[in-house]
Amino acid sequence: MTWLVADTPVSVITRCWVCAVALLLAGCGFELKGSGNADLALEGLTIRLISNQPRAELTREVTKELLANGLIITDEADALLSLTLKPEQFSQRNLSLTAQARAAELELTLASDFILTQADQDPVIARATVNRQMLNDPRNVVGKTEELRLLREEMRRDLAAQIVRRVSYSLSD
Repeated sequence: MTWLVADTPVSVITRCWVCAVALLLAGCGFELKGSGNADLALEGLTIRLISNQPRAELTREVTKELLANGLIITDEADALLSLTLKPEQFSQRNLSLTAQARAAELELTLASDFILTQADQDPVIARATVNRQMLNDPRNVVGKTEELRLLREEMRRDLAAQIVRRVSYSLSD
């Protein structure tokens, strides 16, 4: 109750502005990224995951993402949903060079094509791509190799998440 007695005109105006901004953001439909209910479209659906490389890291990551989003993975050929993963393609290119004409900075790209097939609908053919940049230290070959390995793992996780988001989006239409 003491805060009611000690109110100054400035604090009252400040509180009014804060309330107005909060109401404005709530009224316009603003949501934090990832807090929407788009993932609910996948909950409980059955999907068949087809991959030429069933033991590949990308296939494992996509399987984890599908399960984490509530999908049930089946091996039945007559499943209503089917996700076909193509092999991942990794590439790197030089972004800048040192004075000795060695790569100073690299751009890493990991991509994969996939096909989402739904019963009674045209298949959705898409490509997911993840890019990263990496500084290259030619004096630290072991460290560079380990950093590259870790970056590829991170990129693979991001690629799998991107594929599942695209599947979710395609199903919500």
